[in-house]
Amino acid sequence: MEAVRWLIKKARQRLMDHQFSVSEKLAGRYQIEKVLQNGSYGIIYLCRDLNTSQPCVVKQMRKSKRRENVENYAQETAILKQLDHPGIPALIEAFSYEGEQFFSMEFVKGKNVEDTLFSTGQQYTEKECLEIVQKLAEIVCAIHHQGVFHGDIRIPNVLLHNGDLHLIDFGLASKLDADSGLKTPREKLAQDDFFDLGDFLLFLLYSSYDGDTKKGRPWTEELSLHPDTTVLLKRLLGISEPYQQCGDILADMKKVISMLE
Repeated sequence: MEAVRWLIKKARQRLMDHQFSVSEKLAGRYQIEKVLQNGSYGIIYLCRDLNTSQPCVVKQMRKSKRRENVENYAQETAILKQLDHPGIPALIEAFSYEGEQFFSMEFVKGKNVEDTLFSTGQQYTEKECLEIVQKLAEIVCAIHHQGVFHGDIRIPNVLLHNGDLHLIDFGLASKLDADSGLKTPREKLAQDDFFDLGDFLLFLLYSSYDGDTKKGRPWTEELSLHPDTTVLLKRLLGISEPYQQCGDILADMKKVISMLE
């Protein structure tokens, strides 16, 4: 039955969703150079902006997901338009072309952390892990201050390049303001992002783990960490008293990093 559903889904996508080809021009401005991702909710292209001769990223929303995408498209473009941070790709414009909805964004150089960890076998020390997550937490604090909660902080959504870090993909982000109508409390949205920061930190810390991973054995037994790093992780993951404020996370990270120097 699952296989039948999958085949129906793919057939529906082929009928409704037109994928544009390399070298095609979108809206007379964006020349496609490569398809970066063909995801469930959208198709992402690497393009050349003919107005500026600069590379950019263009996201096309799927018609087959129109019911979900109408709200998501409006939300994501509004959030990207609002945010102004060097660690977040800037929105160029939202536009329509041949009955399809798109938006274009600044192209950010870098490799996502998933590829860095699993394709190149990169290993990080405990201090390096904390320094990376500190940069990520600074971005998270900045967007929380503007009432935005990412909701999907994972290793594929973080780019690293020459010491710079970028947080991408705001497709599941939430914006909390008087007009948003969100019923989820601010504290819950914030702590979901904090949990993701903790989970992200664990991924990085395991990059240098060379022991045997045994089913059912917790990370507290497998990883040899500074006691304050363990406390930090437990609070991020909600194992012990969870963090309420972003500033407290940054303060604790700075404290542990200084101890590891």
